[in-house]
Amino acid sequence: MFGFLRVVDTFNTWLGRIGGWLFLPLTVIIFLDVVLRYIFNSPTIWAWDVNVQLMGALVALGGGYTLLHGGHVCVDILIANLAKRKKAMIDAVTTIFAIFGLLILSWRVGIYTWMAIETQEHFSSTWFPPIYPLKIVIAIGVVALLFQAIANIIRLIMVITAEGGR
Repeated sequence: MFGFLRVVDTFNTWLGRIGGWLFLPLTVIIFLDVVLRYIFNSPTIWAWDVNVQLMGALVALGGGYTLLHGGHVCVDILIANLAKRKKAMIDAVTTIFAIFGLLILSWRVGIYTWMAIETQEHFSSTWFPPIYPLKIVIAIGVVALLFQAIANIIRLIMVITAEGGR
């Protein structure tokens, strides 16, 4: 059990750190595009498509990392004064709903990703880059988020069932 938790946490930490580095090329490309467009009057045809893919990858890869570190939106004011065990019970209920939604999302993203790979799907822009690599990254990110939610529910169950969790 603890091995599963460690693997999921490590994988999401790794994905989150990789995703975080995508801000660097994203920022450089935006700067380059603005300079070329407004100073040299020579806009690029590729910068927008690359930035969309970088931002999509950044968001997808950061979901599990954000959940691991408690960074998703939470209304703590309702449960702030509850005991640790009661908080865990409420979090477990909401996490079950999240897991259900993530299972459906994983299934649908998997279908769309597979179709994109089979058809070698591309953006419909002038530059016409492939979009299926981004869809693969999004699928990986959604599944990583799902596994992090499962790891979180396991931890919550451990808190609920522990004698010292009151």
